[in-house]
Amino acid sequence: MKILILSPRLPHLLGKPDSMTVYRLIDFLSERHEIYLACFYYKEDELAHLPELEKRCKVVECVRLRKWKVILNMAMAYLFSYKPLQVAFYQDGRMKRVVDELIEQYHPDLGYAHLIRMGEYLRHNKHLKRVLAMQISQTLNYRRMIENIGFVFYNVLYRIEYNRIRKYEPHVMHAFDSCLLISKHDKESLDGHETIHNVFYSPHGVDVDYYRQTHKGQRKNTLLFTGFLGTPTNMDAVLYFYREVYPLIRQRVPDVKLYLVGMDPAASIRKLAKNDSSVVVTGFVKDMRPYYSEAKVGIDPLRIGAGLQNKILVGMSMGLPMVCTSIANEGIGAQDGQQLLIADEPARFADAVVSLLRDTTESSEIVKRARTFVEEKWTWEYYFTKLEDHLKELVGKGIERG
Repeated sequence: MKILILSPRLPHLLGKPDSMTVYRLIDFLSERHEIYLACFYYKEDELAHLPELEKRCKVVECVRLRKWKVILNMAMAYLFSYKPLQVAFYQDGRMKRVVDELIEQYHPDLGYAHLIRMGEYLRHNKHLKRVLAMQISQTLNYRRMIENIGFVFYNVLYRIEYNRIRKYEPHVMHAFDSCLLISKHDKESLDGHETIHNVFYSPHGVDVDYYRQTHKGQRKNTLLFTGFLGTPTNMDAVLYFYREVYPLIRQRVPDVKLYLVGMDPAASIRKLAKNDSSVVVTGFVKDMRPYYSEAKVGIDPLRIGAGLQNKILVGMSMGLPMVCTSIANEGIGAQDGQQLLIADEPARFADAVVSLLRDTTESSEIVKRARTFVEEKWTWEYYFTKLEDHLKELVGKGIERG
């Protein structure tokens, strides 16, 4: 197949989660198919990753996002359009021309738009099969933001986006041959989800060979949270944990340490380490594996979000016992007490963490079951193979639009 992939970021393994996902998808599909990539980039230094993409793609076209254009797009959308602001953010005439030219010149069999941000570039093009990789329900994501973000300015902004997104998502889905979501929770959050029949569940997995337990010594009583530390979802999770849960753990384990590992930590996150010597904020690290290997317990106290939490899969793959909320586990479906521990209230979350810090037998059993769980159900190849078969079916037979 000839596959045209549209990405809101330049795909590479050191990027944000959506950037890494697209890179791994390209790496997987390029072994058997011709890949044509059109993507945005933000800074010139991102282009250093181009050689790896050019090895895997027939054509790579990059369009730089211009700050003035982004601001204008969002202002115009706010005043005159029904579209979500995040969709308006990525609207660019140069990208439209690039996409149209790629379709006209190379006649791809299928177009794959990663996230609703890129969907508009394929939405009205009926000359090829079109896939919208939504990944998560933004409707669900913003609903949870409204419920948990207390800062008035952001709460108002999220309500504006929520009212737009909840109308936009079901509407735009009907324009595509297939829409990819991670879990049934995402679909069921959509208005009129009963009438949407073109959903294909396509979660992503983890590289179980790369993320494998090592035998390095562990730091005693060390907790680990990883991720992009500038997003509202991760910021809320960290601050909630630090304010509501961490004090309960410290009462029982006074020498506990909290490592927050990830790129672009917000000022509120950096401040924690500045004021509390038991908290370590690393910023960007090229290789997360040493931190997973040396931590005692991994945490994901997520209250906002949808879809899949990759940090949980990585932790389970690397032999790190995980404690998370029900929301964090939604897209994964691990069993409480079997492959991880689930707790939604501060006291229960603290109890779960302390039990794993103190009980090495419980921790060891959970780690063994977790690794098996990931190996059987959550490898990259497992879900990408299913997605590849689905794409072949679309091109070969087609499906009815809902």
